[in-house]
Amino acid sequence: VLSLIILICYAASRYGGYTAVAICEMAVAIVFFCVFMMDLDKQIKVVNWVWSDLIRAFTGALCYIITSLICVIRGAGDGALIAGGVFGLIAGILFAYDTYTIYLQIKSNRSQTAGPADERV
Repeated sequence: VLSLIILICYAASRYGGYTAVAICEMAVAIVFFCVFMMDLDKQIKVVNWVWSDLIRAFTGALCYIITSLICVIRGAGDGALIAGGVFGLIAGILFAYDTYTIYLQIKSNRSQTAGPADERV
């Protein structure tokens, strides 16, 4: 939803070139949402979905933060661009938090799957 708001703000501004980030991130988020909602991650074992989701969240955070900082700095006199930049910063922070939570999930899964140490060696 936040990506859609950012898309509308960028489209309404004088510089519409920043809409590509919002479109790509929204499309990829919808794909991952559908995969996890339909439990396709348990059926398709070829892809490591947790790591793919981590990469998606990390690149989303990076793209949104960089693009939004550029829009906020450059957007003097263009309220829609500044609004899109502020919403983009919020989205970047949310994607960064998502990256952190996925990292914690990967870290906890690794410690659970590690076998017990054999002390009889």
